[in-house]
Amino acid sequence: GQILDLLASFQKKNGMAVLMITHDLNLVRRFADRVIVMENGHIVEQGAVADVFAHPQHSYTRRLIDSKPVRDVAERAPLAGEQAVMQARAPLAGEQAVMQARALRVGYAIPLPGFKGWFRHGEFVAVQGADFDLQPGQTLGVMGESGSGKSTLALAALGLLPFSGELQVTGQAWGISALSNKSLRRVVQVVFQDPFSSLSPRLTVEEIVGEGLLVHEPGLLPAQARLRVLQALLDVGMGLGMDESQLAGLLQRYPHEFSGGQRQRLAIARALIVNPLILVLDEPTSALDVTIQKQVLQLLQRLQREHGLSYLLITHDVDVIRAMAHDVVIMKDGKIVESGSAVQVLTAPMHDYTKTLLAAGG
Repeated sequence: GQILDLLASFQKKNGMAVLMITHDLNLVRRFADRVIVMENGHIVEQGAVADVFAHPQHSYTRRLIDSKPVRDVAERAPLAGEQAVMQARAPLAGEQAVMQARALRVGYAIPLPGFKGWFRHGEFVAVQGADFDLQPGQTLGVMGESGSGKSTLALAALGLLPFSGELQVTGQAWGISALSNKSLRRVVQVVFQDPFSSLSPRLTVEEIVGEGLLVHEPGLLPAQARLRVLQALLDVGMGLGMDESQLAGLLQRYPHEFSGGQRQRLAIARALIVNPLILVLDEPTSALDVTIQKQVLQLLQRLQREHGLSYLLITHDVDVIRAMAHDVVIMKDGKIVESGSAVQVLTAPMHDYTKTLLAAGG
């Protein structure tokens, strides 16, 4: 929102024209005067923004406009009484959070200016005093602007950064050694933002998706591992309708041979193959156009229902939070400034920063 305001001020001051390339429809609505819609290298529709969005003529334009994420998750039972939608539900008796943090703190060493830096380092605190609970089979959304501490929180949850405070996964704490953390590595897997850079260009599909089995199930025979890889690919919608020879060809292909949406499906299959309980989703759809984003979110929703997965969802996209999250935490400057049920936070935000985020997200 701040960048758009900056562009608008320069535009007004200098009479500047702006050609903006984007797949963000909310951004187009907010900033553009005219819009061009392209498909397969061709302009299929153009006109004033208000006219195109109100009366789209081309089928592809209509698909784009209809690609807003749809909520299709298993909803939990509400609290009794009228305050059900206004507060986060406490865990039911006997229900234990699969991930829990109390007073979580993550700091980075930074150099000090002058001769002081010869003897000691300063510290930048990226996450401070964070408390959250991720419930079984549900999604906890983490929202905030760039630099708010979202990704640092995700890395700590994955046991990839040193931290202080309490952070437990299925009742266990991350240890110091790789060996002590091996069992938790299977429980918590991750899907990154960019499906191209997160997949090795030197490995085939079979090697990428099956990599986790080499660590967690080294006793599997090659034929058994291949069957597991094929099942993981089918679970994420890859290889459906293919015969045996086509499937064999699919396994030997490389990431660059697939579209962005297909690569993200491969990344999800790689995470799923070791049967985790928790997926950390770090901006899993922000690199995808809106039509593919909707498909990937529908896939994640289906997998959550079928496998009882819990998601720690890091995103700045309000529409994604509305579609996916059961609970939400809002981060600013490394601190959680608001938390609660998704209904509570999105419909009746209490903190001014949350209100600003929601307004900027359209």
